[in-house]
Amino acid sequence: MKKPVQIDPNAAFPDEKKRPTDADLPAALGRASDLLRQLLERVRTAHPDLAADWKYSPRSGWHQIYSRKQRRILYFIPKRGDFRLSLILGDKAVASLQAGPHAKSVAVLMQAATRYPEGTAFSFNHRTLDVALTAALIEAKLAF
Repeated sequence: MKKPVQIDPNAAFPDEKKRPTDADLPAALGRASDLLRQLLERVRTAHPDLAADWKYSPRSGWHQIYSRKQRRILYFIPKRGDFRLSLILGDKAVASLQAGPHAKSVAVLMQAATRYPEGTAFSFNHRTLDVALTAALIEAKLAF
């Protein structure tokens, strides 16, 4: 018999019937919200065409997917007092970062990154998020 999916006990928004809003984020994330706000303001200002859509998952609760048209750019999973931000970059985007001003930081990130057929996955939480570096990753994703 298949084991039922368990929701993450740290999910900030576990109630499927109560869709959160961006205004709910600071209370749920606590101190972690400042870094996230800085990053998202930077990305939204540079790319107003990115759309954020709340989705529900039985595993992680409510989360946001940032997309440009049909292309998924960034995944944001709010957790109580924290978050997980993930994106997958293709080989061309990674190569451009490795040749750019963030090459040393990207080399360190590559050691912890997970490789999939569709690209290299990078994940951050409030302790590991560097706003400038993550913004550069997003820019590279959007460029390729």
